[in-house]
Amino acid sequence: ALAASQQAHIQELVQLNRTLEQTNKRLQQDIAREQARTKEAIQQIQLKWQTERKEWHQGCESVQACHRIVHLRTVLDLERERSQVLEERDLARREKSARLQRDYRLTLFQAKEAELEDEILRLQDE
Repeated sequence: ALAASQQAHIQELVQLNRTLEQTNKRLQQDIAREQARTKEAIQQIQLKWQTERKEWHQGCESVQACHRIVHLRTVLDLERERSQVLEERDLARREKSARLQRDYRLTLFQAKEAELEDEILRLQDE
């Protein structure tokens, strides 16, 4: 009876061992599947991250290009304004020069007129 009891107990333990081995095998397979799924998910996330990073990089380059264009337009406007100021200064300089020449000719004319009046008076006195 003791041997039969022990034999039954051994069979129970063998059955339990088989069940545990099958459970262990199933869990190992589950772990392997989960690791594969995780690895694939990581690859997908990295791929998405690289794609988004590339898009952001291109977007930043576009923004920088737009900024450069706007900056160059501003520089162009500034240079146009400077050119206009120089043209206005040149016009003022030419106008001043023309005034000075006119005043000089007027002064010469007045001097000649005074000289001729003196000559007329001198001739009349003779």
